[in-house]
Amino acid sequence: MTTTAPPVYELIVYDQADANPIATVVAPLLSQNLEKFPERIGIARKLTRPMSIISTATDSACTVIFGEHAAVVYNGILGRPNVILIGIDDHLNDLPQLPMKAGGLASLGFLRAPGRRVLKCILSRKLVGKGLLTHTVSTLRIFALLAVVE
Repeated sequence: MTTTAPPVYELIVYDQADANPIATVVAPLLSQNLEKFPERIGIARKLTRPMSIISTATDSACTVIFGEHAAVVYNGILGRPNVILIGIDDHLNDLPQLPMKAGGLASLGFLRAPGRRVLKCILSRKLVGKGLLTHTVSTLRIFALLAVVE
């Protein structure tokens, strides 16, 4: 009988000792989700450009760069992210509640209450998604990686 080990995908906080407020929220969230839902590792590997999240409440930002075997969370904005999510923490907190299927491409979560709140925040510009229209697939994949529900 052979057993297969679950895929390993490491999440690294580049400056762990001085991680800013949003990095300290995003890093464990991604780490727990990738551990709990190992099928999402394939989604992470498909993201070839950095993504950033800016919290206007804490005036902090982080950038996540996904690679083949690991993702690294950095303080601030690094590189040229194709997706940048900007919002107050209250609005950013609704993103993990979106159930996303098919690697984020079947975003049925927008039909439920948390999804409707996210759409309302996007339409009222309380939550800004730069790259939302030009990099829609990447944005949906990021939502899928952040989702704590399946």
